[in-house]
Amino acid sequence: MPALASRGDAVRDGNIAPVNRKVHVAEATIRPIMDPNSSGTRRRMRWRWVRSPAVGMAVVLAAMVVVAGCHGKRDEGPPPARRVVILGFDGVDPDFLEQWSSELPHVRKLMTAGTFRRLATTVPPASCTAWSSFATGINPGGHGIFDFIYRDPKTYLPDRTGAVSHKAEYLWNLFERKPETFTTTMTGVPFWKRVDEAALRSVVLRVPCVYPLIEAEHGHLEGGFGVPDIRGTEGTFHFYTTELTPAEAADPKWGGKVVSIGRGEEIRSIIEGPINPLSDKGERLTAEVVFRPRGADSVEVEVDGRKHTLQLGRWGDWFRVSFRVTPFSTIHGLARFRLVSLEPELRIYLSPINHDPADPAIAVTEPPEYATELYEAVGDYKTVGWNHETWGLNEERIGEDAFMEDVFDTMRKTEEITFHEFDTRPAELFVSVFVEPDRTSHMMYRLIDENHPLYDPRLAAKYGDAIRQTYRRMDEIIGKMMSRLGPDDTLFVISDHGFHSYRRGFNVNTWLIEQGYMALKGGKKSTDKKFFLDVDWAHTKAYAMGVGGIYLNIRGREAQGIVEPGEPARRLAREIAAKLEKVVDPKTGERAIHRVYLAGETWKGPRLPEAQDLQIGFAEGYRVSSATPLGGAPAGLFEDNMKKWSGDHAASVMSETKGIFLSNRSIKEQDVRIVDLAPTALDLLGVPVPADYEGRVLTIEDGGTGR
Repeated sequence: MPALASRGDAVRDGNIAPVNRKVHVAEATIRPIMDPNSSGTRRRMRWRWVRSPAVGMAVVLAAMVVVAGCHGKRDEGPPPARRVVILGFDGVDPDFLEQWSSELPHVRKLMTAGTFRRLATTVPPASCTAWSSFATGINPGGHGIFDFIYRDPKTYLPDRTGAVSHKAEYLWNLFERKPETFTTTMTGVPFWKRVDEAALRSVVLRVPCVYPLIEAEHGHLEGGFGVPDIRGTEGTFHFYTTELTPAEAADPKWGGKVVSIGRGEEIRSIIEGPINPLSDKGERLTAEVVFRPRGADSVEVEVDGRKHTLQLGRWGDWFRVSFRVTPFSTIHGLARFRLVSLEPELRIYLSPINHDPADPAIAVTEPPEYATELYEAVGDYKTVGWNHETWGLNEERIGEDAFMEDVFDTMRKTEEITFHEFDTRPAELFVSVFVEPDRTSHMMYRLIDENHPLYDPRLAAKYGDAIRQTYRRMDEIIGKMMSRLGPDDTLFVISDHGFHSYRRGFNVNTWLIEQGYMALKGGKKSTDKKFFLDVDWAHTKAYAMGVGGIYLNIRGREAQGIVEPGEPARRLAREIAAKLEKVVDPKTGERAIHRVYLAGETWKGPRLPEAQDLQIGFAEGYRVSSATPLGGAPAGLFEDNMKKWSGDHAASVMSETKGIFLSNRSIKEQDVRIVDLAPTALDLLGVPVPADYEGRVLTIEDGGTGR
């Protein structure tokens, strides 16, 4: 994942937008905190075409030597005697699940014949925080993922938590001798590593926020949220248009690259790909694209000599695009276009470019060749971790129809991979995560909440059941899995958090200024600048960054700290928390903040010193403003959320944002926590539970009901 945000790239509505590491001086690159025990992700060796027959023969001979020394396809072995199967559905809300249960027969069966609990999640209930606790069995104070971003106390600048890229190295600027690798800011070991160490088999598909993938001698892993697109970002779209305003040309929208094109029978432009690993200036590799209008409802697209015809209002076929680094090294991508309009303006949307699953330049799976095995089995599939068109819809480059078509296309492909692997690859542990309920809830919540400022009755009539549709599809997938289970198999169905409407944004830094905890240069009361560029640190006691986090400006910890550590800092934190919990939105008369968590009372573990000192838990309908995560302090305390990103959870109060837990077994405990799942899975498989796990082994009271 990328680091600092620059112009055109930023934190958007609770998630990090694509970020460019080449930023101006005020946004200098920060070295993230690394896990010293984390190794770089491995990748299989890839052989590219070459011009010289002699060199080509040498490459072929070398490849034969390498292949001769490599292991072949892993021996799958006999079917397991018992299995632990975990299906994850990111963002499924327990209230909606109960409300719609009459339409979800397989969920209802698990509720009545097995177990249903509201799953206690993490503080904050952000996806990366929660899934990291699911994987490691420990709280954020142990694994270090407190938010989507963290700050460097020496510079006050943000960086992205999770995967950190280390660029490829080349010999003589011709031959790749070391591929791009990744390390992680997360500490703790995913529980499937313990399964692997016990010589048991595992298939773990698309668990968010655990990239890079661990090495697994007996496992097959597919990366989820955290796997970058080919540009090294979370997912950057291209938008080609004949209608580009001067403002858009000067300051492109977040999440995408807006490209001005002309008119004519043949329109030439470029696709910007990855940063050239041989460039010291951060220059990007490009590929040419040619658009040829064909009548009133189609456009021919040509990339790399391959032609595709786009029909108006429909997604095109998947196509491959190549970015040549040297004559001997090429990076291959996979994407698709959508023809948005021809008249009065030509508008063409290009999805984020995935690493080609047939030949990825980074390790998107473990073992690395597993990506190609999946491609050979199911065809093209997305490899980028954030694999839905949320940014395109949020910036209104595509409409709800395009977004929902992509949601269900992606869900079908994930389902195909899931059941292909379950049916053909024996494993004692099987985990597969679907993220469609989360992505749809983020973007379509405004159409089920009549109090949302962006509620549109016309759109609600057409798309108001979009979230419910993803729950129905979830139920179908659960039913397919239940029909495949044996009498000794255990099924868990989980979500990492629930959901809330995001109607109003709270400018946390602006509030800190009003209360005298933050000072701006020149005595200003607000600023449009990000990254605290206007902050007077000599008179600032606290600052807000990320999704609900507040840091104290502590002497000896922050570069320009003024707050004394120890009891003075704790006293200040309690004072700020007490005031925040009384904040009332003057427009609605409602309390905006349900609870403020203090770090020392909320988390424990070796990573606690890196945590935010306070974490806001917002009430229903509220969240930090879009300016807060990167240090903005615009005028006014509250603002209406006029973006289509209209549902959220990442800074909500945990007690009202629980996930779901369903099982085909009868579970004794009434209070099930996300950290309980790892030790319970290990115990069911006869694998010793590590002493540092915080969760408990859940008590199963039956021998196998609810199939």
